[in-house]
Amino acid sequence: MTLVPALNPGALTGRGNNTWLIDGAEPALIDAGVGVPGHVDAVAAALGGRPLRRVLITHGHPDHASGMPALRVRWPSLEACKWVVEGETGWTPLRDGQPVRAGDTRLTVLHTPGHALDHVCFWHDESAELYAGDMVALGTTIMIPAGRGGGLRAYLDSLRRIAALSPTRIFPGHGPVITDPLRLIADYLAHRSMRDEQVAACLRDGLTDLDAMVRRIYPDLAPGLLGAARATVEAHLEKIREDELMGGDGL
Repeated sequence: MTLVPALNPGALTGRGNNTWLIDGAEPALIDAGVGVPGHVDAVAAALGGRPLRRVLITHGHPDHASGMPALRVRWPSLEACKWVVEGETGWTPLRDGQPVRAGDTRLTVLHTPGHALDHVCFWHDESAELYAGDMVALGTTIMIPAGRGGGLRAYLDSLRRIAALSPTRIFPGHGPVITDPLRLIADYLAHRSMRDEQVAACLRDGLTDLDAMVRRIYPDLAPGLLGAARATVEAHLEKIREDELMGGDGL
């Protein structure tokens, strides 16, 4: 397995996306990047002239999937695999529990919605390693875009599903390899519980304006991250409303 950086640094992508090349009889790339020529060239160089067989997309957000046209220009017979949502065409559809060939091994598709409706991870059972897209990342949290395909309750369920597998390492879509996955997932669950309480405290204090809640909860946030913070607070508000309807905290 080889890390091939997608070369797309930014406020929300950090140093840029990770794409993971699994070489072998059927070379596979996990995530497509954004089509930067240097990224496509780096994949080609790593393959040493052999063709890329397939791309396994973790989800359809542009930083993970929009590089597919550029990859197909280089390798026209490339198979593009993705969890397909209504109205999408041009993909080989993935399903939960499906085995997919990658290099000389097989990965298992895990549907892990929350960050996106179509989010999947790829599990390698022999090594207990996970290719996790935007489920987790070191040093930051994951945006849950409420109202745009995201859902906090689904995301928490997906985190717990991953934890139940006891992964030994996680290869994320952003940032370094995660070598203590269970600790990080526990930290993520605790962080979301804390955010739930902060949002609930705003409501108890009569603070209902979304932007005012964001300023209170994230007082020192960089301007470029305000949109992500706003979406996160919206996701927690949505979950709190769901909890009230269900009569529990859901955590």
